[in-house]
Amino acid sequence: MMSVNSFAMKNLKSLATVALLAGTLGLTSCLDNDDDMLDYPDAGYISIYNGAPSNAGVIVYADQNQVNNFPIKYKEVLAYQNFFPGDRLFKFSDPNSLTSLLEKEYEIKVDSVYSMFVLEDQDELDAVLVDDDWSEPNADEAQIRMINLSPDAGAVTLKLDEVVDPFFEGIAFKSNSEFESLDSDTYKLTVVSATGEVLATATNVELIGNRVYTLVLRGYKQSTENAKKLDLQLLTNYIDY
Repeated sequence: MMSVNSFAMKNLKSLATVALLAGTLGLTSCLDNDDDMLDYPDAGYISIYNGAPSNAGVIVYADQNQVNNFPIKYKEVLAYQNFFPGDRLFKFSDPNSLTSLLEKEYEIKVDSVYSMFVLEDQDELDAVLVDDDWSEPNADEAQIRMINLSPDAGAVTLKLDEVVDPFFEGIAFKSNSEFESLDSDTYKLTVVSATGEVLATATNVELIGNRVYTLVLRGYKQSTENAKKLDLQLLTNYIDY
């Protein structure tokens, strides 16, 4: 697999466009000097997705720098943004409070691309940082991975159409698959439990060549009046124009 890092910098415009497709929120810079992006200062790039069903929206800080002006609400994605490389302390707070709900430190590497997923674990906020490492796309195939953000679904398997063999298998909570190639086509996606119980389905899902996707399983299997039910969301990470 060819690392995304070798062409991500050349295609930063594509990453920015994907963020608009996903629903961009108000942003502030995470670098003090990024007025001229053509200079490509040393940086890593991160998108942030809120998959915490009970969370009303988060404001994110990288060290002391505020990342977003408007809260990232459940199911929303914040655009890929540039971050200083090195160990960065990420803080998550309510929109109207400076009190941290969660603080986690991650090492950000130069010219690397990541997705950060905010989630719930035993009613507490948590987050995972995932390497966005895909092959160079082509016109005939899409690439897709899956991440499990459901606290109570257990390890899950993804099946395509009526094919018996799983496409992804045994993806535990907070875990993700690698990116895999798939012919450009329209698919029925079915997520099943370790015992074969159907947990979620999505029909007529079009996967297009030259694109990279993340399939998110989110919500609660045992939903209550206040808990969001289990479902699927397809995110577009990248488009190769």
